[in-house]
Amino acid sequence: MMKQVSYPSRGKTIYGFAHVPETTAPGPALILSHGFTGSGYESSRLFVHLAEAACRQGIYVMRIDFLGSGNSDADFAENTYLSGWVADVLAGVDFLATQPEVDPARIGALGISFGAAASLIAGRDPRIKAAGGWASVIHPEPTFRGIFTDEKWDYLAQGNKRIEHVYAGARFGATSKFVEDVKNLSVTEAVQQYGDKPLLLMQGDLDPVIDITHSAELAAAATCPVEYHLVKGEDHSFLVHMEDNIATTLDFFRHSL
Repeated sequence: MMKQVSYPSRGKTIYGFAHVPETTAPGPALILSHGFTGSGYESSRLFVHLAEAACRQGIYVMRIDFLGSGNSDADFAENTYLSGWVADVLAGVDFLATQPEVDPARIGALGISFGAAASLIAGRDPRIKAAGGWASVIHPEPTFRGIFTDEKWDYLAQGNKRIEHVYAGARFGATSKFVEDVKNLSVTEAVQQYGDKPLLLMQGDLDPVIDITHSAELAAAATCPVEYHLVKGEDHSFLVHMEDNIATTLDFFRHSL
């Protein structure tokens, strides 16, 4: 069963969809985090396919739209920054823990790209039992300098600024908060706080957005159990080998939650 859900975060409202398995016993749950300028439908319904497959395997899945994205409240530029997205994920964990179909001790977080960075940082929260990232942003500044351009990144770094930009056909705004915020957060440091929490990292070897060495670097730096896959022939969308990517991901969470 699929149903629309909503929950409060940062004083506004997050909207999303929950895919609820047909079971009477509380079971595992997974919150899905889309990428920068994306939504809970993420890349031609990638997250929908994943959620439906997970639901068939007894996993409650919630795919959300971050504040300012998709159907959720607020302005994109004013609300799109890494610590804000982490807060939205953790508010989603709060919501999942109250659902009768969910075992609050079996919640996982998975994201793609910038959403993966948010999921992995949120993953240090003890309520999240396992975390995963597809093509995760590991080093935000060099990655987003490539997206924004050096000129616009340096302009935002002056403080109290806003830009409008187009990248890969997507038009968006960004504020100085985005630049200031990423300087205070480290995906690597967050993962190193996981203890024995399982971590999944997947990266396409043809990714034009994220340097393909970054996920391998994070896997090497992690002190927790890591499952790392460099997917041959895959790009940033995770659509080229979508069925295999979903199968690998669900196998990880089925055994980790």
